[in-house]
Amino acid sequence: MRSTRRPPAALGALALAVAVGALGACTGGGTDNASNDSKSARLNTGTVSPAPPGKYRTLPQPCIAVDLDTLKALVPGGLDYSGTESLTYDTDRRVGCSWRATTPDGSSRSLAIDLERVVSYDPAVSDEVEAKSDFDDQAATASIPPLPLPGSTTTTSPPTTQTSGTTGTSGTGAPSGPAGNSADLAPRRLTDVGNAAFINDVPATKRGGVARRDVTLVFRTANVVVNIRYTQSSPADAAPPQSADLQGGAQKVAEQLERRVES
Repeated sequence: MRSTRRPPAALGALALAVAVGALGACTGGGTDNASNDSKSARLNTGTVSPAPPGKYRTLPQPCIAVDLDTLKALVPGGLDYSGTESLTYDTDRRVGCSWRATTPDGSSRSLAIDLERVVSYDPAVSDEVEAKSDFDDQAATASIPPLPLPGSTTTTSPPTTQTSGTTGTSGTGAPSGPAGNSADLAPRRLTDVGNAAFINDVPATKRGGVARRDVTLVFRTANVVVNIRYTQSSPADAAPPQSADLQGGAQKVAEQLERRVES
């Protein structure tokens, strides 16, 4: 029997066909990788639009951001209301100021403000989203309850550990808020300041019977987060710090700072 030999040209064509088939088999399942590489290329070449910059690019001068008449009313007995400016490394990003005074009865009041223009370092995250995240973190740290859902009639009582602080008492049980309604003064969200806001009211007693109350109000407007801290310390023989008084003062300052940021 005579053996049949294939011509060299036929053998070359067959080898080429096998190689092409093998290459196709290896690359056939690589569609996802190619797609991922394409996405990476678009990100690297800047074809994906970055998140928009923040609404505010500057901050107001902090020590003149609160009206002089307001300062005299909230921090009575001061000799100088020029304020002490906070030390920051970039006044386009963060500023602050504080005032403190002592009255003849031995009580002291202090007011401190801090304004931060939040900037996101992630090009896919806007400055405003980053500011919202910072605000939410502060609210969570202070254990501020969320706003009730629309149409909800359920009310949540303030935590037992904060009840004395929300009624504006100094261990006497006498309410200082309007009509003695502690729910109106409880740590809570505020709906009439900025895009989001909360107020926190914490009483404390130092050694020697000195009563102290710290009221903190934090609000966000676009990409700026503002912290206000209003504190009163009173000796045992002076009138105790009143919750409604301090909360009202902090909210007045918040209204002024919101206008300053927006102007």
